[in-house]
Amino acid sequence: MTDVLENDHVRAVIDPSRGARLTSLLLHGHEVLGRAADPTVDPAIADGCFPMVPWAGRIRDGRLIVGGVEHGLPVGDDGNALHGLGHDAVWDSLAEGRYERAIGSPWPTDGIATLTYALLEDGLRIELSWDDETESPCTIGLHPWFRRHLDVGGPAVWRLDADVMVQRGADGLPTGRLTEPRPGPWDDCFRLATAPIVTWPGAVELTLSASTPWWVVYDEPAATICLEPQTAPPDAFDHPGLQPDGAWPRGVWMELRGRALVPVPDDQSGDTSGHLQQ
Repeated sequence: MTDVLENDHVRAVIDPSRGARLTSLLLHGHEVLGRAADPTVDPAIADGCFPMVPWAGRIRDGRLIVGGVEHGLPVGDDGNALHGLGHDAVWDSLAEGRYERAIGSPWPTDGIATLTYALLEDGLRIELSWDDETESPCTIGLHPWFRRHLDVGGPAVWRLDADVMVQRGADGLPTGRLTEPRPGPWDDCFRLATAPIVTWPGAVELTLSASTPWWVVYDEPAATICLEPQTAPPDAFDHPGLQPDGAWPRGVWMELRGRALVPVPDDQSGDTSGHLQQ
């Protein structure tokens, strides 16, 4: 059974049985969330907007060392641990738009993840937190899949105001160094200076704000785009240069605000590329 939050401009559908993920988000009547068409993408992470907790992105070889003790985490087809332990679990409903999930082994600590959805006049605010009553490392984030094409209007265009980019090695995982942003397509992590904006000409302009400057951008698929706020880059546990200066953040929020656009002729609908502003 799914839960629905709605007002005059927004309709959000949440499925507590699938990680309390957002399975649908209509802004001004347009469905902006989608599903990955690539059959190589695990169906458990292929749609909607789901929580990543108590880690976000990949951990190399599923190997995590905390306090000198090595812990093994579940790995995917690529041999790395991916996106935490909450995205395909059943979450408990606490109140309208509020959910929680207890998470423990194989993670080295026991904690509670809390996920909250709140309607805005023009969008939705999502908050994710992790509390294990320790100072142990953790990274958390939110993973939305956006459609490149809506029911009307032109294909999506997105722009990133990036300060730096996390360098990836030949295996696709971070090297621990930061570098100048390069042109896409991307499956990369950036530190952004301002909120990313996705525009579907003639339909909706979507502004994504978050409490963290770190965003993973995945725009390689032909049908979808992912812009994922994370409290730290993927695999930050093994790379001091990617870790926070102080305590590891225990929470993240993201706001998705939509503005209706005037329809435009098909031949003026724009391109489908992402652009960097530096």
